[in-house]
Amino acid sequence: MSPQERLDAILREERFRFFPPFGAANPGSSGRACLCFSECPPGHLDHLVSIRGFAPWGLVGTRETVNRLGGGTVAYVPPEVHETFQRAGLGHWAVRTAERSTWLHEREWRIPSSPTWGGRIDGVMAILIADATWRPTQVPTGRWVDGETGLEVAGPGATNAIEVHDYPRLWRESRVWVWDREKRNFDEYAPGELH
Repeated sequence: MSPQERLDAILREERFRFFPPFGAANPGSSGRACLCFSECPPGHLDHLVSIRGFAPWGLVGTRETVNRLGGGTVAYVPPEVHETFQRAGLGHWAVRTAERSTWLHEREWRIPSSPTWGGRIDGVMAILIADATWRPTQVPTGRWVDGETGLEVAGPGATNAIEVHDYPRLWRESRVWVWDREKRNFDEYAPGELH
């Protein structure tokens, strides 16, 4: 999926999907699927987008939300310390640092998959997009109207009933940050402003 398609799917489904992170299948790692995030204060976001080439499409959350969901930060450690993580079965919670391979720009946080939390989204601070004209795919609302009059009707069995579609709930209820490549920063819009 493109970054836009992935964000569109996340907004429609209101759910994250877990995948094994890089290195999860290596010896000394649990193989457990995770959600992976980059920590991006505004100045660091410019570095990730402008210098490192990350696509500015995604959800903005907080450390507190990641911690509350059982996640934490990935450790960036030298090879000899990484071996300690591997011996503990936590190799995928540490990234080896070495010359020309530090990966520190990611400032990664992860949430391991959990049977008690299926990836349902809460705690969205904002939605980050790279195109102010982009809108997510509209979804069914469960409301029905008469296709001729526009008046609300009881349901699909009513005469001329058509289901109302609207933007996903997260799009309507969240702030939207639009990345401006020239300013190397984002413009902020209030919930519902980009409708």
